[in-house]
Amino acid sequence: VHQVPEDAKNQVSKKAAAAARKIAKQALQDRLEEIGMSDSEHEVYTEFLSPINNDISSLRAMLKSVDRQNDNSRELDWLKGQSDGEIDESRLVEGVAGEKYIYKKRGLVGTSQKGIIRRPQRLRFVMDCSGSMYRFNGYDQRQQRCLEAAALVMESLDGMASRFDYSMVGHSGDSKCFELVPFGKPPANEMERLRVLQTMVAHSQFCMSGDNTLGAIQMAITDVKEGYSSDVDYDDAEDCIVVAVSDANLERYGISPRHLELAMAVDSVSATTRAYCVFIASFGTEADDICKRMPLGRAFSCNSTNELPKIVKNILVSEIGQG
Repeated sequence: VHQVPEDAKNQVSKKAAAAARKIAKQALQDRLEEIGMSDSEHEVYTEFLSPINNDISSLRAMLKSVDRQNDNSRELDWLKGQSDGEIDESRLVEGVAGEKYIYKKRGLVGTSQKGIIRRPQRLRFVMDCSGSMYRFNGYDQRQQRCLEAAALVMESLDGMASRFDYSMVGHSGDSKCFELVPFGKPPANEMERLRVLQTMVAHSQFCMSGDNTLGAIQMAITDVKEGYSSDVDYDDAEDCIVVAVSDANLERYGISPRHLELAMAVDSVSATTRAYCVFIASFGTEADDICKRMPLGRAFSCNSTNELPKIVKNILVSEIGQG
């Protein structure tokens, strides 16, 4: 990022500066009209992002750095099992039988695993949208932290769909899984990302009491592995990641740390998936007590707003760096 020095800015005439501001203002208005966002909505979203802008920039830079490192170990080769390109003579029989993926084309593949297509890494974020989030936000800002985590994810992964395929779901007493961001369809602009945050708030405001944390995590571990085509030779070494963000209001519903540990465990089918839980609020020491009884590095307690982006960032960077 290149910033113009202050002395250079001071050399610009007032007339030129005013013209530049007018052009920038018009460009912003055109952009807001294009995405259907009002001035007030843009102001609200910009103000909301202000405390986490540095974290967003930092996470984006690290994700891009990891991606560049991976690209350096790749070379051009034939990518098989494609829906277009040159006919793969080794799949002519399948073509006669009506198979669609009988083509090949040139593309980047890992030098250590030549001939294997690299898929986008899959991530699922499970956000707590239960009634307690809304009810106790004035007490400890738990919903604020949850919204900041969602915004951090959406802003940081914007424009990286070819490398990371993520979804975001919510859970509450009404549901263990309602869709906020589907796989393959990340929010395209600021207005769509704002709508996700507004949906989270609205749901927590009007949902029934109850807790579906365990079911939401279990469903996420299953869902994050679904959707890959069996006709394409993918590299299964690329782990899937599940991150659940919740308050630690579990004891009230008879949920113990052991129950949570079992919910986060994976079977042989999901062996390459790792699940994490981040507790963003607690009554007393419940969150810390749960974390102490969980496997090391799989549960985190966040007691202040500025801790959460760093926790989410550390999970993503450490996991993706291993991919």
